[in-house]
Amino acid sequence: MFSARNQLQAQITEVREGAVNSLIVAKLQGGETVKATVTVDSQKALELAVGKKVVYLFKASSIIVAKGEDKLKLSATNQLKGKVVRVVEGAVNAEVDIEIAGGDKLSAIVTNESAKNLSLKAGDEVTAIIKATQIIVGA
Repeated sequence: MFSARNQLQAQITEVREGAVNSLIVAKLQGGETVKATVTVDSQKALELAVGKKVVYLFKASSIIVAKGEDKLKLSATNQLKGKVVRVVEGAVNAEVDIEIAGGDKLSAIVTNESAKNLSLKAGDEVTAIIKATQIIVGA
């Protein structure tokens, strides 16, 4: 069990090792590619290599939700298209559940103000944006 709600099953398709960090590229069940950055020490300790099945973990607060743009030009490489399943407003924040290709579900936490500004509701097409550095890789 993990406190990070977002847990995506993936298979590594590429490992780019640098001097300090490694970029781990993996494919999700729905075919999307997601990139994670880990230290070289972690990459070696977890024996991360092409073909290995892993779990990508990230908190709901690590997701930025965008609506209305086809492909955003950002430094964050992970941009997953999906459909809002539900929006639950709390006292300060709203939980936005998003279904992406392959049936994987993501949970994002945004401020109530952001949810209202985007007019988020079930059925909306959105993009979930996650920085590679926000993803923890489990093997």
